Amino acid sequence: MARFGKAFNELKTGDTFQEALTITEAHLSHAAGLFNDYNALHTDEPNMQRSRFGKRIAHGALTFGLMVGVYSKVFYDTDISTVEASISFTAPIYINDTITFRWEVSELEPKPKLDGGLVTLRGEAINQDGTVTAKTSAKLLVGNDTIFNK
Repeated sequence: MARFGKAFNELKTGDTFQEALTITEAHLSHAAGLFNDYNALHTDEPNMQRSRFGKRIAHGALTFGLMVGVYSKVFYDTDISTVEASISFTAPIYINDTITFRWEVSELEPKPKLDGGLVTLRGEAINQDGTVTAKTSAKLLVGNDTIFNK
């Protein structure tokens, strides 16, 4: 089977990849149902207008899921496993914000017995005004070939 994802042996420290997306009402609505999180922060516009945020904000799990989706597309069928992942939220994300989800390869640790290695990523979610809304890190086990040929 042909490989579609980026292989471990094709990476170098400093490689970056990113994607931008405008957050919509549908994102918050779907996230509330998917995560079973109907907190007023995400669902109660009238009361959120009186809050410190001034309007509804996106779910943290939505932000992180969108971040993971960016590297999932890059590695696709070479991503054996996400070993570690974390996120720190630094500013709210609102409906109609356009967020750029950016990752950088910060460390590579070869694992020859696994025909690949560990890839450490550092990431940020940045809104259209240049505000960093989240800082992320992830460690992935990435192969040199598709996971479907094993």
